[in-house]
Amino acid sequence: MDLQPILYQCSLFSRLTPTAMDALIKHITVREIKSGGVLFNEGDISDCMYIVATGRLRAVLDSGEVIGDIGRYEPVGEIGIIADESRSATVHAVRDSILLKLVRADLIRFISTHPKALIEMSRVMIARMRQASRDKALESARSVHTFAVIPASGDVDAHDFAERFSQALAQHDTVKLIDDVLIDAELGYGSSRKPFQEDEANARMMTMLGDIESKHRYLVYAAGGETDSWARRCMRQADRIIVVVDASKEPQMTPMLERLRSGGSARVPVDLVLLRPEGADAGNVLTWRECTHASAHYFLRPGNADDLEKMVRQLTGRGIGLVLGGGGARGFAHIGLLRALHELKIPVDLTGGSSMGGFFAALVACGYDYNEIAEIARETFVSHNYLNDYMLPMVALIRGRKFVNRLHDVFGERQIEHLRMPFFCVSTNLTRGTPMVHDRGPLYMWLACSMCVPGVAPPIAYRNELFVDGAVINSLPTDVMQAMRRGPIVASDVSTAGGDLSAPGIEGPDPEGLLRWNAPAKRPGLFSIIFRTATLTSESGTAARAARADAYVRMPVTGIALFDWKKMDEVVERGYRHAMEQLTPLRDSLLK
Repeated sequence: MDLQPILYQCSLFSRLTPTAMDALIKHITVREIKSGGVLFNEGDISDCMYIVATGRLRAVLDSGEVIGDIGRYEPVGEIGIIADESRSATVHAVRDSILLKLVRADLIRFISTHPKALIEMSRVMIARMRQASRDKALESARSVHTFAVIPASGDVDAHDFAERFSQALAQHDTVKLIDDVLIDAELGYGSSRKPFQEDEANARMMTMLGDIESKHRYLVYAAGGETDSWARRCMRQADRIIVVVDASKEPQMTPMLERLRSGGSARVPVDLVLLRPEGADAGNVLTWRECTHASAHYFLRPGNADDLEKMVRQLTGRGIGLVLGGGGARGFAHIGLLRALHELKIPVDLTGGSSMGGFFAALVACGYDYNEIAEIARETFVSHNYLNDYMLPMVALIRGRKFVNRLHDVFGERQIEHLRMPFFCVSTNLTRGTPMVHDRGPLYMWLACSMCVPGVAPPIAYRNELFVDGAVINSLPTDVMQAMRRGPIVASDVSTAGGDLSAPGIEGPDPEGLLRWNAPAKRPGLFSIIFRTATLTSESGTAARAARADAYVRMPVTGIALFDWKKMDEVVERGYRHAMEQLTPLRDSLLK
């Protein structure tokens, strides 16, 4: 293996002089690690660093939190050996990888004779540490290079899907489809199915695949219907594994899925693709996900290019995630944002929200356009008052039954996991004081939970605990969207800056100042006071949530009260004009 080109591709060593590079190479050794293997554990002594020559690694905390992926030409462990600190995370191989190893003693020896190298390395490491979490997340989502397409069973034509998937990928960058036919043509008949234990054959195969990877942005490995050596090879070479199933079939464990779950590839992220014609039932999605250990699923209508393109955007870190915040009538501004996205031709690939934002995000996920959403909103909040079933305030001011029934009328019996567009909403577990993300289950019910303002409507009881409005803890759940790692985030915030609830003209202290109100401004109402009190903690985190968005739009909703339903048209227009102003200069960066 020629080490110099690899080291020059690594940012840490890209600016070394030829003399320094020659000196560094003398200290480098090569190490192979199989898919699923552990490179080192959190807390281990930092005695060496690595550069990924081929393959992919993943850093995970003991808590299970994924820190990030380490791809080709990227270093791992460099900060620990320079700072002389223990390993900060456990690192394992996502796929079969070849690493360049540099032990700490040799690195110290190298930089003592080439001090300028330390300066360059420090510059790169400092720049990486200063990189915003938003940029790191986007970079990680776009670092996937290789996909393995496997059928759950032999009755699914996964090769046909792999071809169409490759064609869609080619719209973004260079792609190479690799199957057993290609391998046998290059290395001789039967080469694709030779066992891994044949070192010479395996070395030839790895060299060939590494050469192909160096020439293409994406590789798509297509497995057949048999659980043979080639299928195993596909899984072990993948950054992500795509399992293709027929949504109409009953979920069951098959030899292919057994192999997927038992091999080292179990550490590789798995995405489930369900072939589901227009109008067909979604099938038992959650059981299929359990069988495959899939972290996400996608519905594809045969021959529908738009479905395929949406999935490709998400798998390559280009999916546009829309996050809509809570805020009662101020949420009408989201409709204006949806119109702006439509006119700017910015697609929405997945969506989520909290409280009122969750309501509009759900309508988007159900396939309604902004005009239809405006009509549903007008019917729900302006033409009728579904929030007037008042009762003796033992636990809340209203019973909430009329509004829950209205949500059921709008969304019917839809299950969140059956929606063709990925969606989530957020509620607050009042019992535990923690957020709850809903990405499965009855859509109308979890929306009702996400919109349940404490004090206004009764908390929803579920499994012995109480749940209320998501905006109490997280009014703009960009953190949830970012964790999905699908691509850029557009966030629409309809919270106010804090001065909306005030008592102009009253010096006080006056405990009856609001009761003797004579200011020209509208007196703060009971619902607004309750909502403001309930969401103070959430609004304190606004800056952090905004920082996670690639396009953060804080809507101009000053002067709009929580239940100012009659001002819908004004708020929609404000939202549209502001969104056009904010998103137009960002459009190209969102779509690149």
